[in-house]
Amino acid sequence: MFTKACDLSELKEGKTDVAAVERTLVLLVWPTGGKPMAFQGMCPHANEPLMDAFFNGKVIACRHHDWEFDGTTGACIRGKPCRLAEYPLEIRGEEILVDVAGVTPNRAA
Repeated sequence: MFTKACDLSELKEGKTDVAAVERTLVLLVWPTGGKPMAFQGMCPHANEPLMDAFFNGKVIACRHHDWEFDGTTGACIRGKPCRLAEYPLEIRGEEILVDVAGVTPNRAA
C-alpha cells in the first residue's frame, strides 16, 4: 500500500531526505538528471542509518564506514557486493508515496 513519505517540495533534485513509512526508515534520493527513488534507510554494511549520508547528486556515501552506493540503482560501488533495497515510489500531485510492503532491507554478507 502506497503511503505518503513527504511532500514533493521537501525533496530537491541532487538531494536526499529520510522518512518513516509504516515504521520503516526510507532514504529518498533524487539523483541529478534522474527521478526520485526510495531505498532502505539503513546501510547494509553495519545497519547504520543513512539519514546523514553524503550525496553529491550521483553517489550516496555512508558516513559511518565510507561505503558508497549508486544513487540511481542502489548498487554498492565501494564496499562488499550488495545493494540498497528499493521501494516502489509514486508521485501523486504534490506528494511522494512509497510502498514498503514485501520489501526486505538488504544486509551485506
